[in-house]
Amino acid sequence: MWIGSVRIGVRTSNAPNAGTDSLVTAEVLRDGVQIANLRLDYEYEDDLERGAFRYYTYSHLTRRNDQTPELPPGIGQSPMPYPDFGLEFSHGVSGHLRLRLHIHGDDMWIKDNVDLAIKQVRQVATSFDTLAWKQDAAWSGAGTWSQDVALSTDGSEGVTTWSLVA
Repeated sequence: MWIGSVRIGVRTSNAPNAGTDSLVTAEVLRDGVQIANLRLDYEYEDDLERGAFRYYTYSHLTRRNDQTPELPPGIGQSPMPYPDFGLEFSHGVSGHLRLRLHIHGDDMWIKDNVDLAIKQVRQVATSFDTLAWKQDAAWSGAGTWSQDVALSTDGSEGVTTWSLVA
């Protein structure tokens, strides 16, 4: 299975001091190994403030193969054994995909709800004898986590990282 795009919906708790100005990232892990690092940060918005909800969309993720070997340089195949972009999960996402939230400062943030949606990249027939890699048009839900969690590099306020398992 290949994931071409990821959309993370993030809601900050609507509680006193729940918002943060610290950078929060979402690390995508496959079987415990980080394969993508995504910033939950819009450059011109104060986006992780109390009660706020934002979607963070990451399209055409850099290809990270899992068990499909890379072809040697100068060798092509039609169709290619992998797409030009995407994260491969050879055994599917269930039990293999983790989203680890990581705060990079001591300004506490309280996570309320996180939703993960994906667009798969699949081989599809483009004619009776031709296959091509195409990304799904619609989002598919991959996980929802609703437990409130305080994150901070200040250990008296919360934890630095929090893992969400799909």
